Amino acid sequence: MAIFKPHAKLAALLGDATIESNAATVGDLLAEMQRRVSPDEWKRARKATILVNGRNVHYLRGMKTRLDPDDQVWMVYPAGGG
Repeated sequence: MAIFKPHAKLAALLGDATIESNAATVGDLLAEMQRRVSPDEWKRARKATILVNGRNVHYLRGMKTRLDPDDQVWMVYPAGGG
């Protein structure tokens, strides 16, 4: 099963910082998570970057990126500073 690591705000809504999923693609995984929270909460939570094994999904196949059982999907907010 793929491992999903949501950002802290979404983890609090989902009730767990690590979630296992049998989703076939990143889009399927996010749809599964979306069903677990309200539409307003999802709208705010969705504004994060999605990484699969440390790579941004925009450089892979986007929401169609296939997930293998050993993949890790992270949902993170971009950070910067100086």
